[in-house]
Amino acid sequence: MSSVQDEVFLENEGDNWFRRNRGALHGARSTDWPVELIGMLGDLSRIQSVAELGCSTGYRLDELRRRMPKVVRWAGIDASAEAVAEGMERCNGVELAQGLLSGIPLEGEFDLVIVNFVLHWVDRRTLVRSLAEIDRVVADGGLLVLGDFLPGYPQRRAYHHLPDAGVFTYKQDYARTFEALGVYREVARVTYDHDLHSDTVGCAPGGTSAFCSVLRKSFNDYYPVDDS
Repeated sequence: MSSVQDEVFLENEGDNWFRRNRGALHGARSTDWPVELIGMLGDLSRIQSVAELGCSTGYRLDELRRRMPKVVRWAGIDASAEAVAEGMERCNGVELAQGLLSGIPLEGEFDLVIVNFVLHWVDRRTLVRSLAEIDRVVADGGLLVLGDFLPGYPQRRAYHHLPDAGVFTYKQDYARTFEALGVYREVARVTYDHDLHSDTVGCAPGGTSAFCSVLRKSFNDYYPVDDS
C-alpha cells in the first residue's frame, strides 16, 4: 500500500501540479538537461527502449523520439491522470500510464530510464521500494538519468502548496544513493540553478542548486575480481 504522501499526489496533487505548470512544461528553460546530457553521450544506437518515470504528458519523450528514431519502445508514467490523458492524445506510439515510483506499472527493462525531479516528492516510507522499482526497470548495461535538487546535505521542506497537509519535499543527491548500491557509476553530471531559466552551468545557493546525472548500470563491471 502506498503511503499517505504518495497517495496525495496520485489522487489529486499530481493533477493540481499539472494544471499549475502545464503552460511552462514546454520551453520552461532554454536547456532541458536530461535531453542535452543524453545527446552528449555519443553513439546511442544500442538504446532500443526508453522510459521516463514522472513524464507528465510525455513531452520530453516526444523530443527524444525526434533525436533517437531507432528506439523501438517508448514508455512513461506519471502521478497525474490528466497529464497522462493529454499525453495519450498527443504522443502516438508512447506507452503512458498513471502510477507511482513505488509500484511502476511497466513490464520489462529499458536501456534508458529518466527520473527528473520526482524523487524529492516520494514519501520516506516508500523511498527504498521506489529506488528498487527504478532499478528493476533499468537493464544491465543501461543508463539512468537522474535530476533533482542538490542541497549541501539531505533536508526536507514543507510542500508550500499544501502547508497544512504534512507533505514535504525531500532534497538530497539521489545519484549518490544509486552509486552506493555498487552497480551504478556516474558517467556525466551537470549542476545548475533550478530557478534560473537559462543554460548557465555552475554552483547555486543551497535552496535552488540542482543537478542532472547520467549513471550506467552494470552487475559485474564495477566489481574487480579479487584472486588473493
